[in-house]
Amino acid sequence: MIGLKEISLASSKSKNRILTLFGSGETSPHMAKNYRHIIDGLDYDLRTNLLLDTPFGFQENNTILSKKIQDYFSSKINLELKNLKFINEESYGNEHAKLLSEADFIFSGPGSPTYASKIWIKHNLGGVLKNKLNSGVVMAFASAAALTLGRYVIPVYEIYKVGNMEGLQDGLNVLDFLGKDTLIVPHFNNKEGGDHDTSHCFIGKKRFNELINGLDVIAIGIDVHTSLTFDLDKSIMSVRGLGNVYFISSAGELCLKNGDEMKIKDINSNYVARKEEKKIESLIEDDSNNDVVNIDIEKLIEIRTIARNSKMYEISDKIRDLLVIHGIEIEDKDGITSWKKSN
Repeated sequence: MIGLKEISLASSKSKNRILTLFGSGETSPHMAKNYRHIIDGLDYDLRTNLLLDTPFGFQENNTILSKKIQDYFSSKINLELKNLKFINEESYGNEHAKLLSEADFIFSGPGSPTYASKIWIKHNLGGVLKNKLNSGVVMAFASAAALTLGRYVIPVYEIYKVGNMEGLQDGLNVLDFLGKDTLIVPHFNNKEGGDHDTSHCFIGKKRFNELINGLDVIAIGIDVHTSLTFDLDKSIMSVRGLGNVYFISSAGELCLKNGDEMKIKDINSNYVARKEEKKIESLIEDDSNNDVVNIDIEKLIEIRTIARNSKMYEISDKIRDLLVIHGIEIEDKDGITSWKKSN
């Protein structure tokens, strides 16, 4: 087990030891700056960069999904990812192990957390990833892949689609450096359900509370379009994005917002008593005000276009973020920007 003391002392590595978890939006244009923030802080080039495709390996379109992720990293992050093609138990071999041992950057994302965790546990990927974090690597795990890194895994599909409440499943326990069992919960503030609760990674708050009842764990809730980064060399964690990150335990709750930074060892001393979440009211509530709303949005998009054309990307990214957080999706195509209200 990598303890807190080891994190603070083991800092003489030539490669940085960074783990970033995304709540969602890991391949959205406006989240590219989260990757750039990490990579720009490195004093060496990322040469061996891998896509770990297991979480969606069971899907018929897994090669298409891999290509889309590779295209995103190539065009937005200027990173070329090699697809491991580790889609099932039988596809893992010595070549995969060698590539993982040499990796500078590893990304894994959407799919089924339980499908991935069962395969990865069989091949001891938890041990492989912990060894990489100890020796030096930049890891970015999102959505389903992020779920697998805790001591326990939420069986999202089984609960959300089937109603199977048999309980949590085993995870890779990569976050054991926190000194306590963990449960990663991406999509923490998801609202896609509309008339039913899809927060807490789609299973809803009530079912989530039932799952963790009686467990001595740290549940790490990561909002959509938000990332949590652990810099193990500096022993700090930081949050970037549109939402918050919540550390929830029997001792209370700790909330970190965009731009917040904290020493990893200070988690336990900063819990506060849990309180009910306040509902965030959308600024765009109904269609009756669409005429006024349209004008405001069009003005923002016009300003964003000017900023993009002037290569003022920080300003254009902030405008996109503002629109996204208020339920507006924008698309840039053939030099024209269009928008629509998200569900």
